[in-house]
Amino acid sequence: MTDERELGDGLAAFDQLGREMAETNRLLRAVRSDQATRNQQEHALSAEMQTALKQATGASQKALQASKTEIRSNLLWTGLTSLLIALAGCGAGYYLGHQSGWEQGHAEGYQKARNQEAAANWANTPAGQRAYGLDRRGSLDLLSLCQGNGWTTERQKGGTVCFPNADAKGNVTGWYLP
Repeated sequence: MTDERELGDGLAAFDQLGREMAETNRLLRAVRSDQATRNQQEHALSAEMQTALKQATGASQKALQASKTEIRSNLLWTGLTSLLIALAGCGAGYYLGHQSGWEQGHAEGYQKARNQEAAANWANTPAGQRAYGLDRRGSLDLLSLCQGNGWTTERQKGGTVCFPNADAKGNVTGWYLP
């Protein structure tokens, strides 16, 4: 009986071991099934994240390209506006300078013409004719500066007066008159 009993105990232990192994196998299958499900979920989540990442990257690249285009456009408009302002300033400066120069030149030309006309009118008078004759003989400068031989200047009544003086022999010199 001991053999039978030992055999029964061994069979019971073997049976217990078989049940435990079956339970362990069932648990392992459940764990593997859960692990496979998690792996599928992680793979699906990873694919979704990669898709979302690609979309976000594409959107950011489009936004960056759009901002670069807008910056270039703004720089171009700013440059063109600056150029137009500079050209307008140059044109206005040229016009105003030209007008001012024309007006000044016109005024100076008119004044010279008036002076020449006045000089021409005076030259046709008897005094102008005498001055012209003195100038042709070289005596006009001597007369106007009072520099002839025997002539002196004196200050009288706030002005300079030119007087002839006789030299040691009593001779008085003067200028050639026309």
